[in-house]
Amino acid sequence: MFFDIETKGLGLLEQIYIENLKGRRIILNEEIDSQIFDTVAMQIKKFNKEDEGKSIEDRQPIELHINSVGGSVYDGFALVSAILSSKTPVHGYCDGYVMSVGFAIYAACHKRFAGRFANFMYHEVSTMSFGKNTEIEEVTKENRRLQKMYDELITERTKLKQSKLNTVKKNKKDWFFGVDEALENGLVHEVI
Repeated sequence: MFFDIETKGLGLLEQIYIENLKGRRIILNEEIDSQIFDTVAMQIKKFNKEDEGKSIEDRQPIELHINSVGGSVYDGFALVSAILSSKTPVHGYCDGYVMSVGFAIYAACHKRFAGRFANFMYHEVSTMSFGKNTEIEEVTKENRRLQKMYDELITERTKLKQSKLNTVKKNKKDWFFGVDEALENGLVHEVI
């Protein structure tokens, strides 16, 4: 069990991460990549395994503290899946910023809290593609599929409408907003 891990000899950041895990607090303070599955998604799964046999009401929520500019959409959706499938409630906390696929991860949390100076950013899925026209067309087709998944997650879990998301994409902008607008749009449940 990870609670028995000796933290001596570890770097300060590793010590902080492990100490927070003891209180069911997971820190996501980096760009989203394949390691997120190991350090965050698998920890959510581990807490769910520990909670087997407990009613949902008797499970101590998992706190996911997010401060991320986003990153890999595929890796982000792996974490979204882990959150959505978690029977143990996952509470998302944003004190600084959640952007791009970090925005989607935050939206997936069962209950969402934000600090007064929290910041949010939604934008269209993006990739870099090179190659022949047929290869670029395949990447474009895949981007459309990912965008549909992303937008459906946001519109299902917030009060945001597809028309607003379409306007952001049409204007080719990154949509930055603060906690008041996030609260109004149902992205944030409670300001702390």
